[in-house]
Amino acid sequence: MQIVGRDILAEFIFWLHFVIVLFWFGLFLVPSGLWAAKIPFHFFITVVIAGHQFIWGAVILPWAKRYRMVCILTTLTHILRGQKISDPKNYTHSFTVGFIKRFGLNVSNRVSTLFTCAALIWISLQYFVFR
Repeated sequence: MQIVGRDILAEFIFWLHFVIVLFWFGLFLVPSGLWAAKIPFHFFITVVIAGHQFIWGAVILPWAKRYRMVCILTTLTHILRGQKISDPKNYTHSFTVGFIKRFGLNVSNRVSTLFTCAALIWISLQYFVFR
């Protein structure tokens, strides 16, 4: 595969990541009265998304030499861009930070992690308390 093809595929995966995140975040905006099963669906899709990141972080641990939650789409994007799995960009870089950076804004990984944790807590509260 040529570099151009790899760049196009990396960009496709990046935007696929965007669509998934937009869908996931968009579920916050759907009223429960409009879709009765929204809260359980949102909770379980969040468990799948977060769960795969925990699992993938464990899978790449031998290369990364440190454990972090990592999205497999982030790893695929970095590999297609010519970076190794052991490159810190693979496990210290979040999609959200990369997306916001495209607009010339800088957000720390901590802000991204804090947002993700807050969303996970809110979704869990909705599922266990408000449904």
